[in-house]
Amino acid sequence: MAELHLYSYQSCPFARRTRMTLIEKGLDFALTEIDVRNKPDNFNAISPYGKVPVLLHNGERIYESAIINQYLDEVFPQPPLMPADPFHKAQARIWMDYCDSRFSDASWRYIRATGDVEKLPQALAELEDCFRFVETGMRECGPGPYWLGDSISLVDIQFMPFFQTYAQEPGFELIPDDCTRLRAWVAFMRDRDSYMRTAALAA
Repeated sequence: MAELHLYSYQSCPFARRTRMTLIEKGLDFALTEIDVRNKPDNFNAISPYGKVPVLLHNGERIYESAIINQYLDEVFPQPPLMPADPFHKAQARIWMDYCDSRFSDASWRYIRATGDVEKLPQALAELEDCFRFVETGMRECGPGPYWLGDSISLVDIQFMPFFQTYAQEPGFELIPDDCTRLRAWVAFMRDRDSYMRTAALAA
């Protein structure tokens, strides 16, 4: 029996993050897919929030995708997915927090506003503001190809599942043309094995 057991939902971007992390780490894991629209009666006993992902490791339970992924990076340190330097690690965590506190919310507002002629312009403007904020931050981090430089990190994994819409035409056109660093990153990441293997599940 695998010591790692992941409860997931195939199209959930948060659950995809953890699947990507497990793939990047080369870890074997048991996978149970949960239909979040028709959850098993016992699922709240597994997931206190009733959400995915949930990871069981040797019988211990961890939930919230960003926390799961940092746990995996600490328990299985090779290959590392966070910077070793405390300052750069803090910077990575700032970007991970931005993804969940700002970027994902703007993404969902845009998706919900699709088809609403009154709400869509504002939602798109907010999303474009996020794209440009990310672009500026990426340029400060260096030329890439990954978010923080030459190696993939949990920052890349934190954001990329939200870009499935934008990484494929016609959605890619939503990223402003002047966000050249961001557009290059999306194009590069969509060819990453961990992304392709989880993107196929979400298609």
